[in-house]
Amino acid sequence: MFIVTSVIWDVPELAERYDRVSDMQFKSGSILAGRMNIKEGEAVLDVGCGTGRLALHVADVVGPSGSVTGLDPSPHRIKVANSKLKSFAGENVRFMVGQGEDLFGIPDDAFDHVYFSSVFHWIDDKSAALKEAMRVLKPGGNIGITTVDRDFPFDMKKIMEKIFSKKMYAGQINMEEDIMKLVNIKELRELFEDAGLHCINIDAVTENHYFPSAEEMIGFMEASSFGNFLCFMPEGLRENAREDIRKELEERRTKQGIELLSNTVYAIASKPC
Repeated sequence: MFIVTSVIWDVPELAERYDRVSDMQFKSGSILAGRMNIKEGEAVLDVGCGTGRLALHVADVVGPSGSVTGLDPSPHRIKVANSKLKSFAGENVRFMVGQGEDLFGIPDDAFDHVYFSSVFHWIDDKSAALKEAMRVLKPGGNIGITTVDRDFPFDMKKIMEKIFSKKMYAGQINMEEDIMKLVNIKELRELFEDAGLHCINIDAVTENHYFPSAEEMIGFMEASSFGNFLCFMPEGLRENAREDIRKELEERRTKQGIELLSNTVYAIASKPC
């Protein structure tokens, strides 16, 4: 089993917070599931299922004759997901600790659909993850991804780059050490092709998102990154950086809240029959 360095800082409080604040990821994941044309009676694998919000939604879509398996490397997030099964009416969903690069124990041709919702940018070996997804996917089945385009200058990235260009951070910050392993659309298409997928469809949707406060935005970033937010800088500088980020975020305040532009890449491809 591979070691997932991105989740080593995750704790129960962050997992529970993520469950409360992950509306953005849930929305894009729901759109992805619709684009993948997931139907009643089908078997679905949710790689990086987090606290299970999207998996339970998809379980309602596939109904009692279908099934959903949710997989996540964080035991804290799987614990939150499993706690929801007590009040979930269906019996067609299960959650377990694991990761996309090594789907050990899952047989070949087991699923009609495999998706990576808001998780592909955390995966170190993307080629291995896609090949594993191909292995467990039935012929004619779909792989779906929502992720961030590395070439798109989303607002939070601009803010971080502006702050860390200041003299006090010079020589102490290496943004390249950020654990998010972003790819651009061209690279994503090449990864699909190298895995043997076809009928590739990739597009990006740009949206404005609003947060009521800078602190809530920072909390969202911390929970979404398993506690790795600002992990690429010396610990003694982190509080200064947080304060600088708060100030920059407040400058983007509108009547609707703090406005941040971002984009979501939707990518779907099929396994040849």
